[in-house]
Amino acid sequence: MQVCSQITILNLVFFGLAIVLSVSLTYGFYRLCLAYRILDYPGGHKTHTHPTPLLGGAAIFLSFWISILAAYMVCGDGVFDSFNFLRAFLLSSLVIYVTGLLDDLMNLKSYYKLFGQAVAAVILIAHGYFITRMHIPFTGQFELGIWGFPVTVMWVVVITNSINFVDGLDGLAGVIGLTVCIGLLIVGAFLNLAVVSVIAAIIGGALFGFLFYNLPPARIFMGNNGALFVGFVFSVVAVFCPIKSYTAVAMFVPLIAAALPIIETIVTPIRRIITGRKFYQSDTNQSFHYLRRFRFSTGTTILIFGSVSLLFNAFIPAFFWFDRKQVFSIFVLFLMILVAIFFILRLVKGNGER
Repeated sequence: MQVCSQITILNLVFFGLAIVLSVSLTYGFYRLCLAYRILDYPGGHKTHTHPTPLLGGAAIFLSFWISILAAYMVCGDGVFDSFNFLRAFLLSSLVIYVTGLLDDLMNLKSYYKLFGQAVAAVILIAHGYFITRMHIPFTGQFELGIWGFPVTVMWVVVITNSINFVDGLDGLAGVIGLTVCIGLLIVGAFLNLAVVSVIAAIIGGALFGFLFYNLPPARIFMGNNGALFVGFVFSVVAVFCPIKSYTAVAMFVPLIAAALPIIETIVTPIRRIITGRKFYQSDTNQSFHYLRRFRFSTGTTILIFGSVSLLFNAFIPAFFWFDRKQVFSIFVLFLMILVAIFFILRLVKGNGER
């Protein structure tokens, strides 16, 4: 209980530190972008109507890592797995951040972005952090062997892109990211993984501070540099949990926390391919776009999506407290209802592309 209390206090302290750093750095990068015209200009499939500063992700990245390193100086290996973990995390996240930054500045081809994400995953693998076993619900587990390497790469790529796929409205990615952090705090508590709780608290603080400038009407965007980085942080946690906790749910509960953005990541490329588009080609047919066509305000749309994402978090303690087969059945039913709602919205409002 004393350890739990200490971790809670540490989470609050570093959550607050990340907020202060994020608010300060976001304002600094806001001024920098205006001075040097580093702006995201309207046009194409973009929904904003005026040039907007684009380097909010830099503030998130720096506030996160300054807070993480401060936490390591205070806690050391008592909370963090080892310095080897932090080194792998820092190097790989730097690759992700630079990839996203170059995409914002130069509009990289999709295969370059995927290559950068794969390199980040390989860095984790090279440091010994990769998925070694796969759990099949209610069946058992099996060792992946050498297949653990490609599985880890795919795992990282999918989750890394999850926040980017919901970064289409002012404040939406930040709010959904915050709900994922709440879920990961629950995951860390139930799996007794203090490092997961600390990471979730710090990235949550960085996002909370950033939202002061990103809620509608947004004064600055996180850009791909921020969206990919935040998604990557979640992917590292999703790899770390099944490695360090041997319970069957360790593989799935981080995915439940990030379920809404992950679903968008999986469904959106498939939908684009079916409709004859390239899977990476932006459009205005994502689920939040359909709500906007019903004339929901941006704020209401964010509230709806944030609430749905929070509902996913309710399944996390349920998997620990109640019969898992029953909880899993309800979870699948919940997913089916969401998919049905999406198709109804599309049927009513039709295709947004002209």
